[in-house]
Amino acid sequence: MEAQEFKIQTFYSDRFDVSSTSNLSLFLYDGSLSVLARNSTGAVIGSHLYSFNSQSGLTRIFSQDSLINAQNTAGKLHVHNNQFCLVPSVLFDPSEKSTYLNFTTALDEEKYEIFYEGVDSNNIQVVGAVEKEVLNLLDPVLPDLEITHVSCLILSYLSGLRSHLLGQELFVFAEQGYMYVAAFAGTELRLYNRFPVRGEQDFLKYTFAVTHQLAFDRMYCRITLLGELSGIQVDVEVLNEYFKNIQAGVPQSNQTYSPGAEKFKETNLLEAFWTV
Repeated sequence: MEAQEFKIQTFYSDRFDVSSTSNLSLFLYDGSLSVLARNSTGAVIGSHLYSFNSQSGLTRIFSQDSLINAQNTAGKLHVHNNQFCLVPSVLFDPSEKSTYLNFTTALDEEKYEIFYEGVDSNNIQVVGAVEKEVLNLLDPVLPDLEITHVSCLILSYLSGLRSHLLGQELFVFAEQGYMYVAAFAGTELRLYNRFPVRGEQDFLKYTFAVTHQLAFDRMYCRITLLGELSGIQVDVEVLNEYFKNIQAGVPQSNQTYSPGAEKFKETNLLEAFWTV
Protein backbone atom coordinates (compact mmCIF):
# COMPACT_ATOMS: atom_id res chain seq x y z
CA MET A 1 0.00 0.00 0.00
CA GLU A 2 1.28 3.48 -0.89
CA ALA A 3 2.11 5.57 2.18
CA GLN A 4 -0.18 8.53 2.81
CA GLU A 5 1.78 11.70 1.97
CA PHE A 6 0.01 13.94 4.45
CA LYS A 7 -2.80 14.18 6.99
CA ILE A 8 -4.94 17.21 7.73
CA GLN A 9 -6.99 18.54 10.65
CA THR A 10 -9.39 21.40 9.98
CA PHE A 11 -10.73 24.09 12.32
CA TYR A 12 -13.39 26.38 10.84
CA SER A 13 -15.56 29.20 12.16
CA ASP A 14 -19.29 28.57 12.28
CA ARG A 15 -19.83 30.66 9.14
CA PHE A 16 -16.57 29.87 7.40
CA ASP A 17 -16.21 31.22 3.88
CA VAL A 18 -12.82 30.83 2.23
CA SER A 19 -13.50 33.89 0.06
CA SER A 20 -13.34 36.01 3.24
CA THR A 21 -9.63 35.23 3.59
CA SER A 22 -7.49 38.36 3.39
CA ASN A 23 -4.31 37.24 5.14
CA LEU A 24 -2.50 33.97 5.84
CA SER A 25 0.03 32.86 8.42
CA LEU A 26 1.96 29.67 7.62
CA PHE A 27 4.08 27.88 10.23
CA LEU A 28 6.46 25.33 8.74
CA TYR A 29 7.85 22.68 11.10
CA ASP A 30 9.93 19.58 10.42
CA GLY A 31 7.16 17.34 9.14
CA SER A 32 4.16 19.56 9.86
CA LEU A 33 2.54 22.77 8.69
CA SER A 34 -0.15 24.98 10.19
CA VAL A 35 -2.07 27.45 8.02
CA LEU A 36 -4.17 30.20 9.62
CA ALA A 37 -6.57 32.28 7.53
CA ARG A 38 -7.68 35.70 8.80
CA ASN A 39 -10.41 38.00 7.58
CA SER A 40 -10.11 41.75 7.04
CA THR A 41 -10.47 42.45 10.78
CA GLY A 42 -7.59 40.11 11.67
CA ALA A 43 -9.75 37.40 13.21
CA VAL A 44 -8.88 33.77 12.46
CA ILE A 45 -11.69 32.26 10.41
CA GLY A 46 -10.12 28.87 9.69
CA SER A 47 -7.01 26.78 10.26
CA HIS A 48 -5.48 23.70 8.70
CA LEU A 49 -2.92 21.56 10.54
CA TYR A 50 -0.96 19.14 8.37
CA SER A 51 1.54 16.39 9.05
CA PHE A 52 3.61 15.18 6.10
CA ASN A 53 6.38 12.66 5.57
CA SER A 54 8.12 13.81 2.40
CA GLN A 55 8.92 16.79 0.23
CA SER A 56 6.36 15.55 -2.28
CA GLY A 57 3.74 15.64 0.47
CA LEU A 58 4.58 19.27 1.21
CA THR A 59 4.46 20.05 -2.50
CA ARG A 60 0.96 18.60 -2.75
CA ILE A 61 -0.18 20.56 0.30
CA PHE A 62 1.01 23.85 -1.18
CA SER A 63 -0.66 23.13 -4.51
CA GLN A 64 -3.98 21.84 -3.11
CA ASP A 65 -4.66 23.62 0.18
CA SER A 66 -7.82 25.72 -0.14
CA LEU A 67 -6.55 28.47 2.17
CA ILE A 68 -3.15 28.86 0.52
CA ASN A 69 -4.81 28.91 -2.90
CA ALA A 70 -7.58 31.32 -1.96
CA GLN A 71 -7.81 34.46 -4.08
CA ASN A 72 -6.49 37.88 -3.02
CA THR A 73 -4.44 36.77 -0.04
CA ALA A 74 -1.27 38.07 1.55
CA GLY A 75 0.89 35.73 3.58
CA LYS A 76 3.73 35.37 6.05
CA LEU A 77 5.78 32.20 6.42
CA HIS A 78 7.13 31.46 9.92
CA VAL A 79 9.98 28.93 9.74
CA HIS A 80 10.92 26.40 12.42
CA ASN A 81 14.53 25.23 11.95
CA ASN A 82 18.06 25.50 13.38
CA GLN A 83 19.18 28.02 10.76
CA PHE A 84 18.90 31.17 12.88
CA CYS A 85 20.90 33.46 15.16
CA LEU A 86 20.30 36.57 17.27
CA VAL A 87 22.35 39.72 16.69
CA PRO A 88 22.20 42.91 18.83
CA SER A 89 20.86 45.66 16.60
CA VAL A 90 23.68 48.05 17.55
CA LEU A 91 26.14 45.58 15.93
CA PHE A 92 23.95 44.53 13.01
CA ASP A 93 24.89 45.21 9.39
CA PRO A 94 22.26 43.90 6.93
CA SER A 95 24.91 43.31 4.27
CA GLU A 96 26.60 40.81 6.61
CA LYS A 97 23.51 38.73 7.42
CA SER A 98 24.96 35.58 5.87
CA THR A 99 28.20 36.05 7.85
CA TYR A 100 26.31 36.16 11.16
CA LEU A 101 24.35 33.06 10.28
CA ASN A 102 27.42 31.11 9.22
CA PHE A 103 28.85 31.53 12.72
CA THR A 104 26.17 29.12 13.93
CA THR A 105 25.37 26.97 10.89
CA ALA A 106 27.13 26.38 7.59
CA LEU A 107 24.81 27.18 4.68
CA ASP A 108 24.95 26.85 0.94
CA GLU A 109 23.72 30.31 -0.01
CA GLU A 110 22.69 29.07 -3.43
CA LYS A 111 20.12 26.81 -1.76
CA TYR A 112 18.93 29.06 1.07
CA GLU A 113 17.17 32.41 1.27
CA ILE A 114 18.54 34.46 4.20
CA PHE A 115 16.32 37.02 5.93
CA TYR A 116 16.19 39.06 9.14
CA GLU A 117 13.65 40.82 11.34
CA GLY A 118 13.88 43.06 14.40
CA VAL A 119 12.29 42.08 17.73
CA ASP A 120 12.24 43.35 21.32
CA SER A 121 11.57 46.96 20.28
CA ASN A 122 14.09 46.38 17.49
CA ASN A 123 16.93 45.78 19.98
CA ILE A 124 17.60 42.32 18.52
CA GLN A 125 17.75 41.17 14.90
CA VAL A 126 16.74 37.56 14.24
CA VAL A 127 18.60 36.26 11.19
CA GLY A 128 17.18 33.11 9.61
CA ALA A 129 17.20 31.00 6.48
CA VAL A 130 14.82 28.77 4.55
CA GLU A 131 15.33 26.53 1.54
CA LYS A 132 14.71 28.31 -1.75
CA GLU A 133 13.03 25.11 -2.94
CA VAL A 134 10.25 25.71 -0.39
CA LEU A 135 9.80 29.32 -1.47
CA ASN A 136 9.68 28.29 -5.13
CA LEU A 137 6.75 26.00 -4.30
CA LEU A 138 4.82 28.88 -2.73
CA ASP A 139 5.73 31.59 -5.19
CA PRO A 140 3.00 30.75 -7.75
CA VAL A 141 0.22 31.22 -5.16
CA LEU A 142 1.83 33.69 -2.70
CA PRO A 143 4.31 35.73 -4.75
CA ASP A 144 4.53 38.50 -2.12
CA LEU A 145 5.12 36.15 0.80
CA GLU A 146 6.96 37.59 3.82
CA ILE A 147 9.41 35.29 5.62
CA THR A 148 10.37 35.22 9.29
CA HIS A 149 11.73 32.77 11.84
CA VAL A 150 9.42 31.49 14.57
CA SER A 151 11.92 32.88 17.09
CA CYS A 152 10.46 36.32 16.30
CA LEU A 153 7.04 35.14 17.49
CA ILE A 154 8.51 33.54 20.63
CA LEU A 155 10.61 36.59 21.56
CA SER A 156 7.67 38.89 20.88
CA TYR A 157 5.57 36.80 23.27
CA LEU A 158 8.26 36.84 25.96
CA SER A 159 8.83 40.58 25.73
CA GLY A 160 5.33 41.08 27.11
CA LEU A 161 6.14 39.00 30.21
CA ARG A 162 9.25 40.86 31.37
CA SER A 163 7.53 42.77 34.18
CA HIS A 164 6.48 39.45 35.79
CA LEU A 165 9.80 37.59 35.68
CA LEU A 166 11.70 36.17 38.64
CA GLY A 167 15.46 36.55 39.03
CA GLN A 168 16.02 33.24 37.23
CA GLU A 169 13.55 32.09 34.60
CA LEU A 170 13.44 29.48 31.84
CA PHE A 171 10.73 29.26 29.19
CA VAL A 172 10.46 26.07 27.16
CA PHE A 173 8.42 26.03 23.95
CA ALA A 174 7.76 22.44 22.87
CA GLU A 175 7.23 21.36 19.28
CA GLN A 176 7.47 17.98 17.57
CA GLY A 177 10.90 16.63 18.52
CA TYR A 178 12.41 19.99 19.54
CA MET A 179 12.22 22.64 22.20
CA TYR A 180 13.17 26.30 22.22
CA VAL A 181 14.65 27.49 25.51
CA ALA A 182 14.78 31.14 26.56
CA ALA A 183 16.60 31.97 29.79
CA PHE A 184 16.26 35.26 31.67
CA ALA A 185 18.22 36.68 34.59
CA GLY A 186 15.88 39.36 35.82
CA THR A 187 14.66 41.04 32.62
CA GLU A 188 17.83 40.26 30.64
CA LEU A 189 17.69 37.55 27.99
CA ARG A 190 20.79 35.46 28.75
CA LEU A 191 20.34 32.47 26.43
CA TYR A 192 18.11 31.41 23.57
CA ASN A 193 18.44 28.20 21.57
CA ARG A 194 16.66 25.21 20.03
CA PHE A 195 17.41 21.63 21.09
CA PRO A 196 16.32 18.16 19.86
CA VAL A 197 14.29 16.45 22.59
CA ARG A 198 12.65 13.03 22.56
CA GLY A 199 12.10 12.19 26.20
CA GLU A 200 12.94 13.21 29.76
CA GLN A 201 16.64 12.32 29.42
CA ASP A 202 17.13 14.73 26.52
CA PHE A 203 15.16 17.40 28.35
CA LEU A 204 17.23 17.00 31.50
CA LYS A 205 20.52 16.97 29.58
CA TYR A 206 19.90 20.31 27.90
CA THR A 207 18.12 21.96 30.82
CA PHE A 208 20.87 21.00 33.27
CA ALA A 209 23.45 22.32 30.78
CA VAL A 210 21.64 25.66 30.51
CA THR A 211 21.18 26.11 34.25
CA HIS A 212 24.81 25.14 34.88
CA GLN A 213 26.13 27.51 32.19
CA LEU A 214 24.16 30.42 33.66
CA ALA A 215 24.79 29.44 37.30
CA PHE A 216 21.04 29.16 37.89
CA ASP A 217 19.78 27.29 40.96
CA ARG A 218 17.51 24.52 39.65
CA MET A 219 15.72 24.44 43.01
CA TYR A 220 14.83 28.14 42.63
CA CYS A 221 14.72 28.83 38.90
CA ARG A 222 11.17 28.92 37.56
CA ILE A 223 10.68 26.77 34.46
CA THR A 224 7.53 27.23 32.39
CA LEU A 225 6.66 24.64 29.73
CA LEU A 226 4.45 25.75 26.85
CA GLY A 227 3.22 23.88 23.81
CA GLU A 228 2.24 20.25 23.24
CA LEU A 229 4.48 18.31 25.65
CA SER A 230 3.75 15.01 23.93
CA GLY A 231 5.83 16.37 21.06
CA ILE A 232 8.95 16.14 23.24
CA GLN A 233 7.70 13.12 25.20
CA VAL A 234 8.02 14.56 28.70
CA ASP A 235 5.83 14.35 31.78
CA VAL A 236 5.83 17.28 34.20
CA GLU A 237 5.27 14.93 37.16
CA VAL A 238 8.53 13.14 36.30
CA LEU A 239 10.38 16.44 35.87
CA ASN A 240 9.13 17.58 39.29
CA GLU A 241 11.64 15.14 40.78
CA TYR A 242 14.50 17.28 39.41
CA PHE A 243 13.15 20.84 39.58
CA LYS A 244 11.28 22.46 42.44
CA ASN A 245 9.63 25.22 40.43
CA ILE A 246 8.50 23.72 37.12
CA GLN A 247 5.05 23.99 35.60
CA ALA A 248 3.14 23.46 32.39
CA GLY A 249 1.37 26.64 31.35
CA VAL A 250 -1.10 27.97 28.82
CA PRO A 251 0.12 30.94 26.76
CA GLN A 252 -1.49 34.31 27.20
CA SER A 253 -3.50 35.17 24.13
CA ASN A 254 -3.76 38.15 21.82
CA GLN A 255 -5.21 36.07 18.97
CA THR A 256 -8.82 36.72 17.98
CA TYR A 257 -11.15 34.16 16.39
CA SER A 258 -14.43 34.12 14.61
CA PRO A 259 -16.84 31.95 16.66
CA GLY A 260 -16.05 28.26 16.25
CA ALA A 261 -12.53 28.68 14.88
CA GLU A 262 -11.01 28.87 18.37
CA LYS A 263 -10.94 25.06 18.50
CA PHE A 264 -7.48 25.45 16.98
CA LYS A 265 -6.28 26.36 20.49
CA GLU A 266 -6.65 22.69 21.43
CA THR A 267 -3.42 22.03 19.50
CA ASN A 268 -1.52 24.06 22.18
CA LEU A 269 0.65 25.59 19.44
CA LEU A 270 1.92 29.08 20.27
CA GLU A 271 0.48 30.45 17.02
CA ALA A 272 -2.96 29.41 18.25
CA PHE A 273 -2.63 31.99 21.05
CA TRP A 274 -0.21 34.66 19.90
CA THR A 275 0.27 36.71 16.77
CA VAL A 276 2.49 39.63 15.73
